[in-house]
Amino acid sequence: MDKERRSATRFTIKQFVDLSSNGEDFIHVTANDLSLGGLSCVSSTPLDPMMPVFMLLGFSGEDGEKTVELEGYVAHSRMEGGKCIAGIAFTDRPPETRNAIEAYLEALPP
Repeated sequence: MDKERRSATRFTIKQFVDLSSNGEDFIHVTANDLSLGGLSCVSSTPLDPMMPVFMLLGFSGEDGEKTVELEGYVAHSRMEGGKCIAGIAFTDRPPETRNAIEAYLEALPP
């Protein structure tokens, strides 16, 4: 059995995330799960491992709709059935972004 290497608990979600490798041209990816350390997603566009990315993650919170900006990199990716399955590791999480993600994850149903 493989040992889990992630340090943060993953939560299952299904939502769109805007992702860019250059900060200008965005693609929509579908996030499958989210943690404080990163997310896994499905994309119709191949994502190269170690590629730096900028993300816009939107969700509802106590204060209404909120969009957080995140930086990270593609930790791994593989093509499967014509889709790219990728893991994104977050590299830049200011305290307000971390707090917003924590609040969102805590509000998810079990």
